This record gives sequence, C-alpha cells and structure tokens, in this order.
Amino acid sequence: MCLRAFIAPLVLLLITATASPRTAAQNATSSAYPTRAVRVIIPYAAGGVGDILGRIVSQRMADVLGQPFVVENRGGAAGTIGSDMVAKAVPDGYTLMASTIGAFSIAPHLLKSMPYDPATAFTAIGGVARSTSMLVVGASQPIHSVADLIARAKASPGRVSYGSAGIGSIGHLTGELLAMASGIEMTHIPYKSAVLAFPEVINGSITLAIDTLPSVMQFLRAGSVRPLAMLSLERVATAPAVPSIAEAGFPEAVLEFWSALHAPAHLPAPVTERLAQALARVLAQPEMRVRLEGLGAEPWSISGPALDARARVDRDRIGKVVKAAGIQAE
Repeated sequence: MCLRAFIAPLVLLLITATASPRTAAQNATSSAYPTRAVRVIIPYAAGGVGDILGRIVSQRMADVLGQPFVVENRGGAAGTIGSDMVAKAVPDGYTLMASTIGAFSIAPHLLKSMPYDPATAFTAIGGVARSTSMLVVGASQPIHSVADLIARAKASPGRVSYGSAGIGSIGHLTGELLAMASGIEMTHIPYKSAVLAFPEVINGSITLAIDTLPSVMQFLRAGSVRPLAMLSLERVATAPAVPSIAEAGFPEAVLEFWSALHAPAHLPAPVTERLAQALARVLAQPEMRVRLEGLGAEPWSISGPALDARARVDRDRIGKVVKAAGIQAE
C-alpha cells in the first residue's frame, strides 16, 4: 500500500473525531430530534410571571415532543446569567431558554456590559404569551380614573408614588412613559417582586402599582385593588371592563410584556422547524389559551424572524425611555 493510500483515511478519521460540537449539531435532523430530555433555562427566580409561563409551555412541549423538558431556574443580573448560559450552550436543541422582553430588550440598557449580544447570540423559536400591564390603586383610595390620578399628581408634584417589580421592570418603564406623556411627576418605589408592592398599595403607603396582569389577578379577584387602566391601545379580553390607557388619552404609555422560546445561535434549521411546529401546536390547544387567560395573558403565535424584529423595536424604544428618565440599575 502506498503512503498516500494509508494517510488519506487516517486524516479523514482525525477530522471526524475532532469535529466541534457545533459541527455535530449541524448534522441533527428533525426526524431524530428529540431523543432525550431537553433542558429549559428560565433566567429568572421561581414564582414570577416569566417562570410561570416558562413552566407551562415546557410541560406542553414535553407532551407534544414525547421527551421530558426539564426546567432549571438560573436567575440574576436582570436575566442575563441564565441567558448567557444558553448563549454559550451547544446549539443542538437540548438547551432552550424560556425568554422574556427583559433579557432581550431591557437588560442591554440597564447593565454596563452584556455577556452576550441579544441580537446575534440566539435562535428565536417563536412567541409564547403576551400580557398587558395594569395600573391599580388600593380599593379605599379616592382615585377612580386616570384623570383623577393625574389631577392628584399635578396638585401635589412628587407626592404620588408607584410600586413595581424593580428598576427597569415593565411596571417601572410604563410608569415613566405615563409620567412623560401626561406631564406629571411620580416617585418610583422598586420592590424585589411586584407582589411585595401590593400590601402597601392596599394600606395606602404608596399610591398605586403597575404590573403585568398575571401578577395583579389575585388582588383583583380579592377586591383589594381598583383598576384604573390597562396600559394598552385597546381593551383586553381578560379584563374587558377596564379602560385602556389610550382611552384616557395616553397611547404612548403602552409597553407590552412578552415571553418566548429561544435556543443558542446556529441551531440547525431542521431542529428549529421541529421546535417551532411543536410550539405552534401547543399554542393552538384550547386548554392552553384557557390556562394563559386565567393568568391574564394570551397565546402569542409569532414566528422566529418576527420575534427578532419585535425584540429589536422594543430594545430601541426602551433605550430612549431609559435615557430620557435617567434610569440606572442598582
């Protein structure tokens, strides 16, 4: 045997043996995926709206795809710790992220440095759910409308306070948008969780709270808070009696919360398609809609490319709000 005939197969064997995980992942096919458990990183603490929605969709995806979807909470640093884990994972479809607007469109403007580029570090699978924020006051407060609230704020500048889930949360940002649009001053009171703000709204220690509808629902049902407006352009099906903020004359105060499903960048197209198809089946289930509406959310069927575009639009808009309001992370 000539030397060349001996070396050629050896070189081919070495190349195959040293192929990168990414190269191996590119060889994945939709017919084989998934063949084992899928890990789903939720980059937030347990109990929040992002965690709740992530667990719901993970359970349903497991049912559709026939493999366990194992949820793992990795919170911290405005969602970027868990997100970075996913960004650095092998793109084989076995590490996914239950994502939200926070890590993609808010965190880049609050942190001095980002461990990943939200525009390029992920493959968008599709949207999961979206929810509108609600502006509420304690049921005993003599404030019955947005007009009442603005009148009080103008009569006592800086005396109106509002609680949210923290600096840079949807509640905080929409509060700043409302203040800018209406020309009033409000004092922001950040909490580690929006749930912690509601007892103080109820007892009158702070004037109001702004948070996503899933977090507000339990207090609405108990009758301990009064809704003033949905921070939306139109009334929402889950709270049809509550006027939109656009009806009050301030459409600029709308900022929608959304959750989605992402994977690391360079996920093979067949696996991306398999996941997207499974997610579409999950969101089409009538019981899924019922479950989400019970939380004050609704299914959000949006494609990966459209999700990327939405995250970019939100990121640009939030950047302007953060700059104008001088918001800085603690």
